[in-house]
Amino acid sequence: MHRPNHTARSSIFAKRLLLALGEATQLCAKVESPRSSCASTISDQPELTPRSLSLPPGHPGLLGSTGQQPLPRRSNSVSYPLSGMIADSVENMSPARRQSIDSLLGSTEQKALPRRSNSVSYSLSGSIAGSVEIMSPARRQSIDMTPTGSSPSSSQQSTGGSSLGLRDLDSMDGSPVPVSVASSEEEHQHSTVEIREMFEQLHRVRNQLERSKKEASEGRQKAEKNLFESSMMFKARESSLCKEKKEVEERLTREKADLEKEHFHVCNELQKVNEQRAELESKLLQTNALMEELQQLQAELQREKDHAVKEAEEMRQTNGNSVFGSTSAVALTEFSYTEIEEATDNFDDSKKIGSGGCGTVYKGFLRHTTVAIKKFNREGTTGDKEFNDEVETLSRMRHPNLVTLIGVCREAKALVFEFLSNGSLEDCLQCEHQREPLSWRMRIKIAADICTGLIFLHSNKPKGIAHGDLKPDNVLLDTSFVCKLADFGISRPLDLTNTTVTPYHRTNQIKGTMGYMDPGYIASGEITAQYDVYSFGVVLMRLLTGKNPLGLPNEVEAALSNDMLQDIIDTSGGEWPPEYTEELARLALRCCRYERKERPNLANEAWGILQAMMNCPDDKCKPPTFFICPMTQEIMRDPHIAADGFTYEGEAIKDWLQRGHKMSPMTYLSFTHHELMPNNALRFAIQEWQMQQQP
Repeated sequence: MHRPNHTARSSIFAKRLLLALGEATQLCAKVESPRSSCASTISDQPELTPRSLSLPPGHPGLLGSTGQQPLPRRSNSVSYPLSGMIADSVENMSPARRQSIDSLLGSTEQKALPRRSNSVSYSLSGSIAGSVEIMSPARRQSIDMTPTGSSPSSSQQSTGGSSLGLRDLDSMDGSPVPVSVASSEEEHQHSTVEIREMFEQLHRVRNQLERSKKEASEGRQKAEKNLFESSMMFKARESSLCKEKKEVEERLTREKADLEKEHFHVCNELQKVNEQRAELESKLLQTNALMEELQQLQAELQREKDHAVKEAEEMRQTNGNSVFGSTSAVALTEFSYTEIEEATDNFDDSKKIGSGGCGTVYKGFLRHTTVAIKKFNREGTTGDKEFNDEVETLSRMRHPNLVTLIGVCREAKALVFEFLSNGSLEDCLQCEHQREPLSWRMRIKIAADICTGLIFLHSNKPKGIAHGDLKPDNVLLDTSFVCKLADFGISRPLDLTNTTVTPYHRTNQIKGTMGYMDPGYIASGEITAQYDVYSFGVVLMRLLTGKNPLGLPNEVEAALSNDMLQDIIDTSGGEWPPEYTEELARLALRCCRYERKERPNLANEAWGILQAMMNCPDDKCKPPTFFICPMTQEIMRDPHIAADGFTYEGEAIKDWLQRGHKMSPMTYLSFTHHELMPNNALRFAIQEWQMQQQP
């Protein structure tokens, strides 16, 4: 009757053991997972009824019994079931023995196990149950008093105690043990080994759980530390950013204030500029209106000028060529004798600046202008004729290389010319008054100016004019060293007759300066344009050598033939280019040939040679001395003529006068006045020279 009931109970007991073993295995797997999984396993597992080794259902000590309450849940507790052999052994027991084992197990499970972390309950194996069935009642009673479970730490003692109990039972009966009992003992030993291995495995699992818990604790501490450090760094960074934000806001506030001030200033400036622009536009409109009026006035004046010129041409054609006594070609200013005397201090010798066969030249100050006054010395018919001839010649012509006639005084028989501060070419060649020698470039320029003046005279219409007395004394130099031909007392108009090819003028009175006179003129008394060409050749030799004119052509020709031209060159003018000296010497010798037909044409030949020499660049050439201010010793930018006749840099001479100086820095004589006149001609010459020096 009890056999089937015990079989069912043992089967249920085995199933529950297997279920408990599976749950322990799942718990081990979860323990080996990361810290987060471990934590979730502990916290998220549903409430399971703690399992331990129990007897079949219905027993008062069985955990699955309906009359028993579940054990209190332990933290991380694990229950390990025994193998299924216990159920098989229990089925073979006698009813009496099974009842004693049930009572033994029931009394053991009724005791409350102490609550301890990681505690494990163990039950006896199936071999023990099988052995109990063959024990005597007295031994089974002694076995019933032995507890069936113990803690993991006493597993070896408990196992050992169970084995000793079985052996004691055998000894107490004093009868031999049956074969079934021996087999049960082997199975019991085998189960004991398995239980021991399970103990060791559970011990390793517990150690792994403890290590995992320790690692989890350390990771948590490290995470908390990192979180704390990150929080502190975040707070420090937040403080730094707040500080930077405050500084940036302050800087932006300052910059905004500065920009507002600048904007206000710019607005004010813009307003001023707009006002100035409006004012300038108004002035421009006024200027345009004035310009239109001036253009209309200029047109009217041009019409009047054209009409006056037309009337003058008609009067000239009607009256023919007139002499000074009648109507002059150019109106000249008439000066009184008193004005001439006051200007020259009654023709004082201290005012004398030159003299010649026709008259004497004085420096004077007439009507607030420095002038040169030429007084004719000859009296009678000869003096009057020379006076009238020069007045007629100069009053008909105007040219940059001819001296300008300003006015006349018929009572004093005097002519008033423009004053040329650098004197005559002869003075420069002789270096009088401590003058600096002329450079070779300046000498070529002077030769070109003389050539230009002669070409203008010879091509005059309707009759050409021969100067008749060309020499360095009659070549004057202004402040810019521009040469001007002067002293036309013996100049003559050239007539062309039906029997002659070349215009000429015949005279019985030989006049001129020895050394510059044409030998053909001395022999025949005929003056032609070639007369001036001969004189021009001698002047070229003077510029080249600086020697006396008498016999100079023969000396230059001999030096050129013997290749000794460099021995007679005037080296005071600087280092002449050898090709220029030879070419200039050959040109001068051609001008001085005896046969007039062999002399070169000034316009077609001489001018081209001289112009090529002037335009040839020379990087080594120094600026002409007259470009240098005598006060600053630098090239002048804004030259001005002072009352002493010298040209100075404008700022230098103005500063000199403003400091109270009343004497000239060059002559050490008192200034007659402090007015300054711009020397535009010299300024243009300096600018042209500077442009030529540029590469």
